[in-house]
Amino acid sequence: MKILSIKPVLFLTIILSLATVCHAEESVNKSSGKAYHVTVIWLKQHGDVEARRKYIEASNRLSKLPGVLSYNIGTVTTINRDKPNHAVDDSYDIAISSTFESKQALENFLKNPEHHKIVHEVLKPMVEKYKVYDFVE
Repeated sequence: MKILSIKPVLFLTIILSLATVCHAEESVNKSSGKAYHVTVIWLKQHGDVEARRKYIEASNRLSKLPGVLSYNIGTVTTINRDKPNHAVDDSYDIAISSTFESKQALENFLKNPEHHKIVHEVLKPMVEKYKVYDFVE
């Protein structure tokens, strides 16, 4: 009989644990803090100063779109370190770090027709490859 009384307690413990995990995951996905959008770009004309300037000039138009709190763009730089670090990637041409009011503001930015036009008609033709990293506070 003792075994039967333990099973309902064990079952209830498992159910409550699963509910807690689901709630925690849901809370993480519904972050209400700022959203960050980092883009790292390798140009077709890799290392070309004029190509970098043109990309930066065209990209700065995105900073004026709704929801953008900050828009920082620049070229790769070499930092003197005491010893080589294989985690450091300086093979790219340009990086952009933009900040948004919220995850929703970032999603709206990405859906904005002007964003689509600038990216697809002006920027992407200059790009060999790119990586995007999005995160929230």
